[in-house]
Amino acid sequence: MRNRLTRMPSKEILVLGEGDKEIIDFLEKARAANGLRVQLGKDVFSVKISSETVSDKGREYLTKGGRVSE
Repeated sequence: MRNRLTRMPSKEILVLGEGDKEIIDFLEKARAANGLRVQLGKDVFSVKISSETVSDKGREYLTKGGRVSE
């Protein structure tokens, strides 16, 4: 069995502005805590924070999929 990269969708980038203060505050709290658990009604969501470290060229390669060399 050969390992293959699976096709992954490109990530949409949301640009936040001054009018998005509540979202920015939430993201800052999540970053400071290295993630949060959020309850919305009966559902509980785990919010993880990570820095974007993949270059545009790297992201393009990863989203195309294909074989991984052995």
